[in-house]
Amino acid sequence: MHRAFYRVAVLAVGLFMFGPAQANIPDSSYHDDLLNDPPMLWQALDAIAMPEGLTADEIWLSIDLRQRSVRLLRGEYELKRIEHLAFGAGGFSPLRTKGSAMTPLGEFRVDRINRGSRFGLFFGFDYPNAQVAEEALQSGKISLQEYWYIEEYRQRHGRAPHTTSLGGLIGIHGLGQGDPDVHRRFDWTEGCVAVSNEEIRALDPWLRIGTRVVITG
Repeated sequence: MHRAFYRVAVLAVGLFMFGPAQANIPDSSYHDDLLNDPPMLWQALDAIAMPEGLTADEIWLSIDLRQRSVRLLRGEYELKRIEHLAFGAGGFSPLRTKGSAMTPLGEFRVDRINRGSRFGLFFGFDYPNAQVAEEALQSGKISLQEYWYIEEYRQRHGRAPHTTSLGGLIGIHGLGQGDPDVHRRFDWTEGCVAVSNEEIRALDPWLRIGTRVVITG
């Protein structure tokens, strides 16, 4: 829905500014040049995975592991951008297991905030959430008993458990006393997303329990 809107909008602006003649199909040499140019506006917007039910004033985080960027947005409008992050040393996947050092992909919510973390500041995500637990059950990664444990824990405590075979305590945090050079050069976490101490502090005024987080890779 959002993608189609912006493609139409960008095309309309282009026709208004440059006239119908500029809408002709470019020759092959021009097409080759485009491949080396920065992304067009609609392509940049396409790269943001917009969550369902997004409201115009909702504050949320878009974390793109491939682009290594964190975007703080209000609705569709970017408020802040972090240009580098580190993630799990094991890579990323929609479903991870305990000890895999993988960062999970999907949509989550902030469900805990620890300002006394050894990483300086930690915003925990509700992993494993209901969707993750259901997918893990269907794929045979967890038993029905563990599925119900996850669901009951979430209902009782208002946050995800961290003692499951899918792991837990996944979130975004700073470096604490960690080496900034290691952070720049390697993916070093056990599954969390890491940014610098200054960058995580810049997110602090905006993130709350319940803030939506979308992680893509």
